[in-house]
Amino acid sequence: MNTTTSFVVLQDFSPGQLIAGMQVCSVFWAFISAFGIVANVINIRTFISMGLTDGMTISFLILSITDLKFLLVSMALSFSTGFYVLETLSDFWQQWIPYNVGLYFANLIVPLSAMTSLQTSFIAIARCLCVAAPFYFKDMLTRRITLVIMVSFILFSTAAYIPVFAYMGVIDKFDPKRNMSRPTVWVSASREPIKNIVWTILAMVIPLASQVVVIISLVVMAMAIKNSHQFRMASSSFTPQPNNIEQTGKPAIKSGTKITDKFYKLSGKDMQIVQQVALISILHIICQTPKIMFIIAGIILPEFNFNRALYNVYLTMSNTRLIFEMINSAITLPIYYKFNSKFRRLAKCI
Repeated sequence: MNTTTSFVVLQDFSPGQLIAGMQVCSVFWAFISAFGIVANVINIRTFISMGLTDGMTISFLILSITDLKFLLVSMALSFSTGFYVLETLSDFWQQWIPYNVGLYFANLIVPLSAMTSLQTSFIAIARCLCVAAPFYFKDMLTRRITLVIMVSFILFSTAAYIPVFAYMGVIDKFDPKRNMSRPTVWVSASREPIKNIVWTILAMVIPLASQVVVIISLVVMAMAIKNSHQFRMASSSFTPQPNNIEQTGKPAIKSGTKITDKFYKLSGKDMQIVQQVALISILHIICQTPKIMFIIAGIILPEFNFNRALYNVYLTMSNTRLIFEMINSAITLPIYYKFNSKFRRLAKCI
């Protein structure tokens, strides 16, 4: 036995299995993207109709705009992938090379996905702080501060990916099978080291950090609400001593009890926002989990990557986890509609 032979635990998918997987994924992408595009257009129009009077509404609006852009690119990716499958399985062909055009849209998805993760993390942190320490943060997160932070995430993600696109272009490539030249996406050999650095930040570090931040924010927010509820229940069941009322004119308070902002009672509007943020955060955690597992698999298995022994498996799993990312951006409308009475009232008028 040759001891220098590398041992691969998994067997790569065959080209036929890869094409079948791409065919299924492209159909899912198209349906999810179509639904999500309509849903986010409704979100955007409704939030604008509500009036941008507070930071949280601005946050939801900008997140919906980012989700819309993500789904528009996803729709384009679904069509280019579908045309590639059609070319592979039949004599049907395009004036352009679908696979390489799809590669361009797949690259566009990376910064947009990072924007979504950063914006969702900020929304979770902001609401967590407003629940856990409202007297400190409730008036601090103004419309201006929120707008600056949310737009900064967009600018950062876009600027970070510009070097990658700088080494891409469109050229005519001769196709010997068709005996003709077709426009295709050109990728420079110098792009790879730059792409690796950018992808490490946008497609690995940010998703992992976002997952941790959102989970911690959810836990802290839940604990703050629970503590506040328990304190109010204890206060409502406390009977003041008559002697203390006669002496001070005020009900007695248990010794050692400290009134702090963690016992701040949430208004109906605040509770609706908490419910929306909690569900959006949970949705984000669930839909980002396949991506996190995908990242971890790439770290554990070196062959699970581009142009490696498990390339077809890698590409199929990448396409599959993208379905969950699309779902994350597509189904926020029911959350806003259910847990925001003003949104629900105005959405019915659209």
